[in-house]
Amino acid sequence: MSPEQYMKDFMRVFEDLERWAPGSEKEFVKALSLLPIEPENILEIGCGTGLGTALLAQNTKAHIVATDTESTAIQATENRCEELGLVDRVTVLNQSMDDLKFEQESFDLIWCEASAYVMGVEQALRSWSPLLKKNGFLVYSDLVYLVDSPSQECLDFWSREYPTMSTVEASLERAQNQSFEVTQHFSFERSSWANYYDPIKSKLAELKSELPDSAALADLNREVEIYEKFLGEFGYEFFLLRVIS
Repeated sequence: MSPEQYMKDFMRVFEDLERWAPGSEKEFVKALSLLPIEPENILEIGCGTGLGTALLAQNTKAHIVATDTESTAIQATENRCEELGLVDRVTVLNQSMDDLKFEQESFDLIWCEASAYVMGVEQALRSWSPLLKKNGFLVYSDLVYLVDSPSQECLDFWSREYPTMSTVEASLERAQNQSFEVTQHFSFERSSWANYYDPIKSKLAELKSELPDSAALADLNREVEIYEKFLGEFGYEFFLLRVIS
């Protein structure tokens, strides 16, 4: 299967789904409530379909710049903001996370859910910190190991899919080494994973007969299997970091 066909099949699964990563409104608002600042300018990196964008707008008074590179995500975010009457407070841009075109110290808050790994978390922290104002915050979520010795099957899978995946403790140390103070962090609840994987499972079942030999669907089915067998040995973690000026 060509890379183009693989991505086409992959997007067949996700194109109609609202959520492109584990999460919930409850945990999103919790992370936002733990911030000791009231941000005025927010940069959201990897906005996806705009679920988080809308929550940022509805729970702050800030202006939000939402970025992504996937055309369907950008359109979905623009549509969502228009439907909710948020267009005067949200600017949606097609910008890559590794080539953000903003002045230094432009934002009080950078928000990135489930996508910093694409760039590499260490590189992301290093690259994005200059965009924050003095005492600004970076909030991101990342896939982590929650136990010191994961099952071998779990470890083998994530070693292939996310080779630099680390433990919570290693993630905290990494942030501190990049001149951030970790003010809060917490793990996602199991319900946040169901919010993500239940719709995926339904979509995979729907497409099974149409795409019986799809490598993309096979990979997603394998990921679902790992989730169902080993969640708790790994999970998503929210990290709230304050830049040290």
